[in-house]
Amino acid sequence: MRINILLNIQEPTIRSDYLKTRIILAVILAALMMMLFTFLTSTSWNGVVLGRWSVPVSLISVILLVACGFVIRFLVGSKGVIESGNVRLSSCPDFLPSLLLVVFLPLFFVLWFLFPIPLLQRTSFTFGVVLLTVSSVLLIIGSYTEKRRRSTILGTVIMMVALLTALLISEFVLRKLMPPSIFNPRFGLRPYRRVELEVNLPGITPGGIWTTNAWGMRGEDPPADWDEWFTIVTVGGSTTADYYIDDSLTWSWIIQDRLREVHPRTWVGNCGIPRHSTAEHALLVREVLSEVKPDIALFLVGINDVGQFLRGEDALNVSLPETGLRQAIFKHCMLMQVLYKLKIVYVDKAPVLSEAVDPMFIEEPLLSPERELPDDLHELIPQPDDYRNRIEAIILECRKFDITPVFMTQPLLYEDNDYWRGRKGGSYWFGGTDSEFSAASYWLILNTLNNDLIEVCEKEGVAYLDLASLIPHSRGVFYDSMHLTEYGAALVGEVAADYLIEELIIEQEQ
Repeated sequence: MRINILLNIQEPTIRSDYLKTRIILAVILAALMMMLFTFLTSTSWNGVVLGRWSVPVSLISVILLVACGFVIRFLVGSKGVIESGNVRLSSCPDFLPSLLLVVFLPLFFVLWFLFPIPLLQRTSFTFGVVLLTVSSVLLIIGSYTEKRRRSTILGTVIMMVALLTALLISEFVLRKLMPPSIFNPRFGLRPYRRVELEVNLPGITPGGIWTTNAWGMRGEDPPADWDEWFTIVTVGGSTTADYYIDDSLTWSWIIQDRLREVHPRTWVGNCGIPRHSTAEHALLVREVLSEVKPDIALFLVGINDVGQFLRGEDALNVSLPETGLRQAIFKHCMLMQVLYKLKIVYVDKAPVLSEAVDPMFIEEPLLSPERELPDDLHELIPQPDDYRNRIEAIILECRKFDITPVFMTQPLLYEDNDYWRGRKGGSYWFGGTDSEFSAASYWLILNTLNNDLIEVCEKEGVAYLDLASLIPHSRGVFYDSMHLTEYGAALVGEVAADYLIEELIIEQEQ
């Protein structure tokens, strides 16, 4: 009698366990199919299989298809088949569920954040991986005895709490050591930083000081009575940042000194950010200058847009999107900001500021014939109107926030003559030392962008200074192919200040 009662109690429990197992298997199947769908609907750039998929993508698709068949076998199988599967799963070590939840999932999240691979960014694949991991953990734990199950769950919870505590402590310490920017952190505008510059570069005096103000820009702190001052923010890449030059010798500072001679209440902030192109400049106007609202935004642009002529569509990719989950995480998590910067330096091999700005700058003879240039250099890039569209976008953003845009064309050491036609155009920013173009061709490419800039400014009625035509292609002006010496910065500052005084300040006063 007692045996019958026990059997009657155990029967519903066993049926419930089988039902739970089948539900988990169905979820695993759904996760695998989501991942398979991602691969089958993707298109590889080197599609050798059926003209669509690469060999690795095809192999992974086959593996996922086989895994789906394997899961279906257990899902529709008899109780005996499920029991045999549970026996095999019960042999998994107790640490495996913890490893999957506490190690694999966080690592996958870091990979998803740091590497914007198209497959990783597709929701179907990401959700499929998370769903597969969690459901696999539930299936493994469900195969354990009650005692093992409780022990495994307890150990996993302890590890998750420990990981979360460590992450929170790391975030707290980083926020104490690195005060966050008041703007979007993607721009790296950290307030009140100070660096003593010890460099050995031609035309640069060692021992300069590099500092940032309350807004993370180079220059004096913004005046308290902001609206009573004539305010300018200079925007550009490393040729605007003037990183290795002392604060007081940058061309932005020199503009401020010159303008104060005719308009004492003038303030100039330097918002040059290395590697930023016109795409990032438009975003900076939207995210930073929209809050600052200077009278003038002075742009020195072009040098970081040359990349699309050399690297094609790869140069158009933006590592971080302007919106979305990845951007939100980056904006609010200091730990992810640090990881992202480490990835940029050690994986992407971006030059760090302790090295020369352009470590690949060389001046060697061009021994083999260079790539032939088309009559219209816009044919070299995948989107011929892209640069003009970006300039128009910057103008639109400035007008939206009642900021007057002023543009300057980009000067360069190289020029179109016999000497530079016989020299390699090797440079980090120009795609490395294995160049298909001579140094003279790089100037022709940059000058094409300069002409595009002038064309857009004249069409839109926007002020511009053709700086490139006024700055000599001289070693005394540049310490590498594009970055200014102290003399070069002084020359740019004087020329730009004269233009602003004549064209804007005197005109406004009249």
